[in-house]
Amino acid sequence: MKFPLSLQRYIKQCGLVTKRAPTFDRASMRLTGKQTLLLGGLGAIAVALFAGRAAYNAFIDRGVELEQQGKLGEAIAVYQKALRINPTDAFTAFNLGSAFEKQGQLTEAIASYRKAIQLDERYTFAYNSIGFALEKQGKNDDAIAAYQKAVAFNPGYAFAYTCMGDLLIKQQKVAAAIVAYRQAIQADPKHILAYSHLGLALKQQGNLTGAIAAHRQVIQLDSDYTAAYRELGSLFAIQGKLADAIANYRKALQLNPKSASTHYNLGLALERQGQRQAAVVAYRQAIALTPSNLAYQRALKRL
Repeated sequence: MKFPLSLQRYIKQCGLVTKRAPTFDRASMRLTGKQTLLLGGLGAIAVALFAGRAAYNAFIDRGVELEQQGKLGEAIAVYQKALRINPTDAFTAFNLGSAFEKQGQLTEAIASYRKAIQLDERYTFAYNSIGFALEKQGKNDDAIAAYQKAVAFNPGYAFAYTCMGDLLIKQQKVAAAIVAYRQAIQADPKHILAYSHLGLALKQQGNLTGAIAAHRQVIQLDSDYTAAYRELGSLFAIQGKLADAIANYRKALQLNPKSASTHYNLGLALERQGQRQAAVVAYRQAIALTPSNLAYQRALKRL
């Protein structure tokens, strides 16, 4: 256990922690009476500190458990009580913000996240969560500033770059979003979400070759990433590479056979390739999954 600085100084002043072993009575090989009393007192203090911390941690764990159970009001009450006991606990302030955010109390959430930052200015998760909450409030410029603050303190925080990129996409700032996604990948070359969203942004920009490369990288990192196969199917279909499109749609459907849109897109590719009967089967499967979709019904009627 790491003692508080005041207790460390007290131990040092008593001469119980030195570069040499403590002084012993050579005749009895026992600690002197004064040292025994001091050690006994310090041991009691250490035990009390340890027990208090363990009890506090158990209290916080209860708050986390309540939050995970969706009992947000109870979790908030626990976290607030914990902060009255220990007002300097940045972790608990962050958890309180998380519970407030889940409950839709965004102003309170932001205040709690800011409290966590006051207690630990390098709490990058808190900056990122402030960005999320501000984004929900529609304060997009402030949200981006929060994400930028997160990566300023932790340049390796790839997820914050991705969040920034996603918000920039919403603002139709595709080029800036692509820069953010590339920064995320630079921070973490295995950050799948950044590759996936980069592929979508490049497609939106018209860079189909770059988009295909990004989604292929996703598959290299996770061969079961369904969305990557679906997006590759779409990109190959745009390029007129129908065999490649069909192969990727079929792979996506192997992983998720209940995707009506993928069945439909497969049907379109098959129809373009002249495989009318196979296209009919694909359209029927799409309709079975989403009977109310008029586009699927029109496609089937067309054949």
